[in-house]
Amino acid sequence: MTERPNFDEEELSVISELGFLLISGNTNTSTTAAKLNISQELQTWSYQLVGDFLYTQSESEVDGKTEDVASAQKLFLSSQFDYKFTDTNNRLFVYSDFERDRFNDYRYQAALAAGWSSRLWNNEQSELRYSIGPGYSISDEMPDTITEDQNGFIVRAAMEYKCKISPQATFRQYLSTEADNEYTRTKSESSLSTRLSGALAMKLSIILNHDSGINNTDEELDTEAAVTLVYQFL
Repeated sequence: MTERPNFDEEELSVISELGFLLISGNTNTSTTAAKLNISQELQTWSYQLVGDFLYTQSESEVDGKTEDVASAQKLFLSSQFDYKFTDTNNRLFVYSDFERDRFNDYRYQAALAAGWSSRLWNNEQSELRYSIGPGYSISDEMPDTITEDQNGFIVRAAMEYKCKISPQATFRQYLSTEADNEYTRTKSESSLSTRLSGALAMKLSIILNHDSGINNTDEELDTEAAVTLVYQFL
């Protein structure tokens, strides 16, 4: 009997995304988004490395002159390493992330966490996995801001669900939160990928970032909606 394929069918996966939006007319704005996702399933280990970059440039009047200035610039890096037990669905994980947003109140925000990771199921149609554990968060505030540094112990929890709607389309829902007794940072990403040809696909995604630790002058919730081209190298 032939073994049924699943979401681990490819041992090494390297996926890149690129999106570009240009608006002209009464307002001239350009946005560039890029992402790289590398993951691999080994016999006793698995890992995932993610790099995400967003840059927006808009027209603005400076000293009576119209110039193109940056209005958004964000870099996010994360890594997760899992050690598998005899039952490979049960694992121990170590996670780290680093974020630098030029237009918030921090020079950077980072976190390190470790704990329990488990894959509840994995078959040819869908996959659901989660992780939870304690960690430590570090943030460095910008000068001349009323926001305080957020350094301390946290609890991190994450969940990822994938479902193959058809041979050409895949839905993914990712949700993570990092919380202590004073603040929470939560990220939700919903996406639908449709294969165009070979290794090339188109992806529609909606990303929600909620941070309760920012000052009262900024919105706690940021929303991003994007259409990107996705290329899977391996």
